[in-house]
Order: sequence, then structure tokens, then C-alpha cells
Amino acid sequence: MEYQFGEFLFRPEIRKANDLKPVLAYPEKLLKDFDAYYMFRDVFENEKHREIILKAGLRYDFTIIPPAEVGREKIKTYGHYHPENSLGLTFPEIYQVLDGEALFILQKMESGKIRDCIVVEARKWDLVIVPPNYGHVTVNPTEKVLLTSNWVCRNFSSIYEHYTKLRGACYYYIDRKWVKNQNYSEVPEMRFLKPHDSMKDEMYYLVEKIDKLEFLSKPEKYSSAIEGLMDI
Repeated sequence: MEYQFGEFLFRPEIRKANDLKPVLAYPEKLLKDFDAYYMFRDVFENEKHREIILKAGLRYDFTIIPPAEVGREKIKTYGHYHPENSLGLTFPEIYQVLDGEALFILQKMESGKIRDCIVVEARKWDLVIVPPNYGHVTVNPTEKVLLTSNWVCRNFSSIYEHYTKLRGACYYYIDRKWVKNQNYSEVPEMRFLKPHDSMKDEMYYLVEKIDKLEFLSKPEKYSSAIEGLMDI
């Protein structure tokens, strides 16, 4: 699979269903491997934009998640946390649904326990912001292809070990219901929140006002920055 964006053709990193076995509710139900999703990292429309993005220390990605399920669990991303900066804050991230529908599972861990779990249901053009100190998983709950994009700081590596150790997020989405992951010692009740906002265009074009995204590389500016994010 290839993705044409602006002047360039991008090729994906492919996550196979077998790669997801450590976080699936019923890995034994996976009888045949398949392409679970496609990640197009570090996408840019032209060289001018590439220079702007690099200078800001950011990265723009696309993810394509075709419809699928394993043991009645809807297909999802692996899930990860971001590392902390010197102030003890992890780097936030901002997602947009470009086609299809998505469920974003956000969970906050403190002292080895999950203290908060949020689900955001998002549709085309919706924006979902992952706050500092939250891990996250994206689920495709429909029979249609899900296409998302994201802006994120480029200067760190994601942390997958927590999801691997506990076999996924603290909830699974099975048969269109939320099921607690019993591998967690304590699981809070889910909070259901609306998307942060919606745009009638791809948020990629925030590249022209890249200062609006400074909070992605400086999470200490998160609270004040998101209030004015849509004032563009």
C-alpha cells in the first residue's frame, strides 16, 4: 500500500495481526495473520512544510485501520504511552478522524494503577487530544475503513511495555460492549467524553500556524494552548 500526499508518495509501516497478540482479549482466536493497520509516519506535502515541521520538532502521521475483528473484539492499535519530560509530564498528541469512525481509549496510570479511563467516540473531522500522562489505543468499531491523522512531538520513542504486560488497555471492545480487562488489579469506571472540537479541513494545514502546536513538544504549555487551538 502507498499513500499519495502532495508531491510525495509514502510507504507504510505495517502492523500485522500477529503483532497484536500480546494485547488481544482472545489471541487464541487469531487463526490466520493479516494486515491489521498501516502507519504512514513523517508525512509532509512539500519541502517547505517539511522544513517547518522539522524546525518545530513535530511529526505528522496517517494511520489506516481496515475493519476486522479477532474473537469478536474489534481491531485496534497496540496502545502506548509517551515518556516523561524533565517536569514529569508526558508529551500530548492530537488526532483527527479523516474518514470512518473511531473509539479512542485514554488511560492514566499513577503509582502502577489506572486512575482514569476515558473513551472518546469520534467521527469525520473530529479532533481528539491525548492529554499529558495518558496512554491511548484507537479502535475501529465499524465495518468501514478508518483513516486518522496525528500531530506529535518527533523527539521521543513510544512506550509499549505497559500494554504488553497487562494484555492491552484496561477495557476491551467486544461485541460492541466494553469489557474490563481482568489483568488490571483495579479498573475505574469509564468516562465518556466528546471530541475536543471539529475542523472542516485536514488539521495538517495547522502547519501554516505551527506555533499553535507548540504544546506537543512542551507539555507544560498544554492547558493554556488547547483553549486557543481552534482560534485559527
